[in-house]
Amino acid sequence: MNLQAAKSFEFFQRVGRAMMTVVLILPLVSILMGIGGIILNPNVHAFIPFLDAPSWLSVGLFLQKAGQALFNNLPLLFAVGIASTWTGKPIAGFSSLIAFLVMHTVIGVLIQTNGGTAALAEAWATDIGQPVDALQRMFGQELGIQTLQTGVFGGMLIGFTSAWVYNRFHQVKLPDAIALFAGERSVPIMASFFAIFLGLLLFWFWPYAHIAILSIGDLIASNTNALVVGMYGAVEKMLIPFGLHHIYNAPILFSPLGGEYLTIDGQTIVGDQNIYIASVVDRLQNSDISVVGGHFIAGKFIPVMFGLPGAALAMYHTAKTAKRKIAGSLLLAAAFTAFLTGITEPLEFTFLFVAPLLYVAHTLLTGIAFGIAAMLDLQAGFGGGSGVIDYILFNVLPHHNNAWITIAILGVIFFAVYYVTFRFLILKFNLPTPGRTEDQVKLYSSQEYRAKQKEQQQTGQTSSLQNSDSQAAQVIAAFGGQENLAHVDACLTRLRVSVNNHDLIDKPRLIELGAKDVLVIGKGIQAIFGTNSSILKEEILELMA
Repeated sequence: MNLQAAKSFEFFQRVGRAMMTVVLILPLVSILMGIGGIILNPNVHAFIPFLDAPSWLSVGLFLQKAGQALFNNLPLLFAVGIASTWTGKPIAGFSSLIAFLVMHTVIGVLIQTNGGTAALAEAWATDIGQPVDALQRMFGQELGIQTLQTGVFGGMLIGFTSAWVYNRFHQVKLPDAIALFAGERSVPIMASFFAIFLGLLLFWFWPYAHIAILSIGDLIASNTNALVVGMYGAVEKMLIPFGLHHIYNAPILFSPLGGEYLTIDGQTIVGDQNIYIASVVDRLQNSDISVVGGHFIAGKFIPVMFGLPGAALAMYHTAKTAKRKIAGSLLLAAAFTAFLTGITEPLEFTFLFVAPLLYVAHTLLTGIAFGIAAMLDLQAGFGGGSGVIDYILFNVLPHHNNAWITIAILGVIFFAVYYVTFRFLILKFNLPTPGRTEDQVKLYSSQEYRAKQKEQQQTGQTSSLQNSDSQAAQVIAAFGGQENLAHVDACLTRLRVSVNNHDLIDKPRLIELGAKDVLVIGKGIQAIFGTNSSILKEEILELMA
């Protein structure tokens, strides 16, 4: 891989982990709204009468409104989350909040001074050659400010701009007379000036972008071709090893490209995932409302809840008899994690790096599952994970259609398909899945790690860092030492690191310390430590402080 490609990977890796900050709160948001909606649902009261009591209705309303408060302010959350995560500095997040308010205030003033929303909609409709109602859908409010609904695009724009402003100006020096505003204190000021420029730019540019996005979104929402949806699912799965899938699926899940929906409260919701949840919540209050969205999500439950457990069973049955018990414990835990929460990486990474052919098959089967779900016009949704928790909460309990039943039937079929496919490929090509080699792929427990460390200490082969009781210290050493670490972050299952010199990385040592594998592209490193990655990141940062 050439230098430019490596740098691009490092950049997009950072973009992905910056977006993860916001993506990871969506399950909480959705669960609050889902549970609140269920408590308020009159159909549920018929089976659970005590939920109709005023006290329970108050609890339901509280939960629903708490979730909506976050749900309706996703653009701001993206702005603050991206800026603070990209730079690792609170002042950048604070600056993005100020910039967000300034940008939308500028847009609001321009709307007011140009005749208001009605006059502008008519003028832009004539200029662009589109219906007036299409332009009227563009206006909305952000934190009470009348503005253009730039959605998560606007939030991301502010977030990345604020991060750039921080990196550019946080060390600026000023004359003594105004030295008070030097350094980091200059960042909010400079971010505000750039926000004014962005507000002016978006006021003139956004109507054209809005119409283009709206047209594409309407096309996607109304023509969910099975081939297109299938390719979407396959590509998303293909990008997971590189940690870039959040960049790829965000436009469909969280932007107008995934469709628009007007709630019963008059709030415009965008994105396939968001509009499904919002319409389900509305339907729980009014059974005459039809559920929309979820076309790009329904197929995901099939390989995650059913397909991968079938693959795990195939790997268990093909393991050597002497190692089947150890392999089974690893595979069972990973398969249960996928089934329960929708987090698939622990299981996928057991075969991704040692038997990539299996991952190719997994990618193709995922695409087929997405395509079949689209062909059957299935609608389903989740709050952030495609496991049984979200399956029940957002599909079974609302019971707005029978899609969840069809998904379960397809799931049983795909369980068998995955099992047969994986078993055939493993035996045909003698693939080194867990339990089939002397040096099998495994997850190291904390007890195993401590035993390994004790052995090294007894033989005197450890360095000063390796003698530490902290796994984080060992990981730092394996990355080439603290001075070699330029940036440290984590997502759900992997430690994402930027280094100064990738030649100093001790990949075998990282695997000894519990990494499933280590992906090195240029100076961008991903060490797959599983769901413990976030905790490990915090421990590393504490040691480096």
